[in-house]
Amino acid sequence: MQILKEEVKEKIKKAAIYEFEKNGYQKTSMRSIASSARLTVGNLYHYFKNKDDLFNIIIQPAFQEIYQFTDEFARVRKSALFEKRQKDNFIKIFEESLIRIYIQHRAELVILLNGSKGSQMENAREQIINLIARRIKKEAFPEMKKKIIPADDFLAEVLAISFIEGISLVLNKYKDKEKTKELFTQFTHIYFKNLLDELI
Repeated sequence: MQILKEEVKEKIKKAAIYEFEKNGYQKTSMRSIASSARLTVGNLYHYFKNKDDLFNIIIQPAFQEIYQFTDEFARVRKSALFEKRQKDNFIKIFEESLIRIYIQHRAELVILLNGSKGSQMENAREQIINLIARRIKKEAFPEMKKKIIPADDFLAEVLAISFIEGISLVLNKYKDKEKTKELFTQFTHIYFKNLLDELI
């Protein structure tokens, strides 16, 4: 039985991330991943049983981070956000969480949001949008009694889609870390400042 070497496994994962980001799940094959990793296809199957298995192992950590990221909406509480300083703190925590995920999982985020069609995770974008929309409806809408009273829960979906679309556009446009971090900070600040300013 062949001894599975951790460094070879990591090499395969790195090659798979490159291929999935470049071509998307559907257009990536185990053969192209093996070629990118400079391994035989047979050797690849010693480490991962199929493309789905490899894809899920790569994507799941990033998806879990995003899932936890959406839990930050639970911090939006009337009692905690009376003061400007507290709102600013919430926004800062959110910005830092987003940037941390970006630094650790930039390529995986791009794949998850734009290249997962045909995989078991092809609905990930919609799942993330639904998570955010549910949080906005549950945590933010009940507190919006200042200027805007949401006419329909669909507004939460529109807000969630606009947030994910904004993140996706930045990820696709820039690979420079500093530029991306700056844009994420500005986008998150503007997005959540407007939302939080509607709370009591």
